[in-house]
Amino acid sequence: MKTVDGERLATGWLSLSLLLMSMAVATAQAQSTRELLSAELAAGEATIWYLGHAGWAVKTREHLLIFDYWESSAPRSTRSLSNGYVNPAEIADQDVYVFVTHSHGDHYDPTVLQWRQAVSNITYIFGWDAGPDSEHVYMVQPRDTRQLGDLVVSTVNHEFDRIPEVAFLVAVDDLVIYHSGDHGTWSDPPNSVFTDNIDYLAGVGEQIDVAFISTFGQRGGGTINAGDRYSIDRLRPKVMFPMHHGDNEDLYERFAREIRREDVKTAVHYARRPGDRFSYRSGRVERR
Repeated sequence: MKTVDGERLATGWLSLSLLLMSMAVATAQAQSTRELLSAELAAGEATIWYLGHAGWAVKTREHLLIFDYWESSAPRSTRSLSNGYVNPAEIADQDVYVFVTHSHGDHYDPTVLQWRQAVSNITYIFGWDAGPDSEHVYMVQPRDTRQLGDLVVSTVNHEFDRIPEVAFLVAVDDLVIYHSGDHGTWSDPPNSVFTDNIDYLAGVGEQIDVAFISTFGQRGGGTINAGDRYSIDRLRPKVMFPMHHGDNEDLYERFAREIRREDVKTAVHYARRPGDRFSYRSGRVERR
């Protein structure tokens, strides 16, 4: 009996120790992330976190941009950018802009609306009429451009499954960032609506620094389609991250490996798991 009680006690202490270690790690991660968010960046520099699927957080010199956030599952530990989740307390002192391209559940998690309870300086930009709220920005007009503080935001519009959608082009802090949302195509050659939109964006402003592009592959198999090549060739981003394969991140590495064989000028980088962090500076990306 004593042996059984002793084993139970040891098991209990082990479980408690593991819990305390997990809490300590989560606290250290959160502290480290807050330090990164507060670190000084020069104009044209950025810290980038992959938040899963099509979700990204981009810290520029003065702002934190969050694109198409979606929680596909509950976190195993405290929410933090370092594990692919947004913790409102962690970003509370940031100047936050939340971009949502469309209403598909894998691009829009209504939990984002709760962040404003903790984040006093937060702006929501929707690519469709997401409901009456005078504090939100709705970019529903075709090929809209808005000046939002010191951000210039441009869009192209399209529909998928009869759902209105946009892709965002954001100029901020000497950076130009493109987030495609679901703006893509499987057809070969690409359809004219898609190519016209890409041509329009190519003429909007300066060269794109960072492009987050959803890659849907080819019908019948294959990783790269003609739309991917058209986007890269016309937009000429300095660096690109493939996205839209949450829980199948190995496809990002495959895309990067295969497109490098096609002699593209753009440097293609990829995330391995939510929470992966990258630094962007002078057209180059380093994994952290």
